[in-house]
Amino acid sequence: MVSLSSLRVPKSGFIRHIITLVTGAAVAQVVPLLASPLITRLYDPHEVGIQAVYVSWMSTLAVLATARYEMAIVLPAEESRADNLMGLSLLCASALALLIGLVVLMGGHSHIAAHLGAPELESWLVLLPLSVWLAGLMQAWTNWNNRHRRYQANANGRMTQSFGMAGTQVLAGWLGAGAGGLILGQLAGQIGSLLAQSWQDLKARFGWRRGVSRQGMREAALAYIEFPKINAPHALSTALLDSATLAVLAVLASTSAVGFYGLMMRVLKLPAALIGQAVAQVAYRELAEARNLGKPLRPILRKMMLTLFGMSLFPFLVIQIFGEPLFTLVFGRNWAEAGRYAEAMSLYILFHFVASPLGMVPPVINRQRFAFFLSLVQAVLFLGSLWLGFHLWQDAVATFQLVSVVMAGYFLAYFTWLYKAAR
Repeated sequence: MVSLSSLRVPKSGFIRHIITLVTGAAVAQVVPLLASPLITRLYDPHEVGIQAVYVSWMSTLAVLATARYEMAIVLPAEESRADNLMGLSLLCASALALLIGLVVLMGGHSHIAAHLGAPELESWLVLLPLSVWLAGLMQAWTNWNNRHRRYQANANGRMTQSFGMAGTQVLAGWLGAGAGGLILGQLAGQIGSLLAQSWQDLKARFGWRRGVSRQGMREAALAYIEFPKINAPHALSTALLDSATLAVLAVLASTSAVGFYGLMMRVLKLPAALIGQAVAQVAYRELAEARNLGKPLRPILRKMMLTLFGMSLFPFLVIQIFGEPLFTLVFGRNWAEAGRYAEAMSLYILFHFVASPLGMVPPVINRQRFAFFLSLVQAVLFLGSLWLGFHLWQDAVATFQLVSVVMAGYFLAYFTWLYKAAR
């Protein structure tokens, strides 16, 4: 098996930075994992499903919050250009939050809740503008910290978010808050994370803002126009896939099925959140630097792929064989169905674990347009196989097995293209 230490990259503290992020992410993921048995006993699948729908909407809108300019913060050699990209990202996030707030004031949230068949969600959608704004700022500071190699700040943000979210959700559940307790926990985690991420800049009174100007932001916006034009639709299509999946499940199955699916995906994507995001954050910075120095990218990419595949095999086998009994043991008998979903989706999760950190490669190699096209193909294949499975069998487990096989084929083709495109 390939180990993380086998990655030979430019001597820039690559492994040390990954270990810093993985350590923070490990704590961040252990906390909700330990809290999950309590949460699944304090909340029923319907309430978890309501929160899953809220988070899916928040995540979808958060993709657009900064117009993806935050992804460009790491790239420029000039510090002044990065300052203006940071200012531009925060400005875009604030503008979108205000726009969503206007929609809520005009009563749009009630129409959304009714359309989703979740009237209980209506009162909590009022918090959506704040959630999206916080998410946009968190994304901007994640990349700002990456640029300055403040990986500890990002790790602290992950841990603070985890403790804030889990603690609030458990307390609210104990008080009988229902689905609102889960949503308030999400919000508390975001606030804590942003404070931890931006703490160093907060103490410095955001000194970088002195390099920000209207002209500078305008020039930065034009220089990196590919990000809102190509990367934003790409990221939006990926986020919409998650939202559409929940909507399809709500229509074809039930809100409880959405709850089972939401818990299953949250648990199975823990390794991707634990290690994959850490690899992505550090590798994005290192690949951008290697590109600026004219160094080859393919050796780094190849070893990343092999490492991630090696690390994902054992969890895949465990979930594939013991998914249902593990979910029943940890979360209770009411969640056994989520374990069956996990067994069916384990192959998809294996490939998703590898693919998730590689999503930062197309911006570095200037292949965002074709990557966007592939994301549309991915969405069509995923939703198409989901609809076909329910149409043929009216059974969620059999449907998810079909989805896993189809998506495994897609990811193999995606990995092949990405490796050939890298130089």
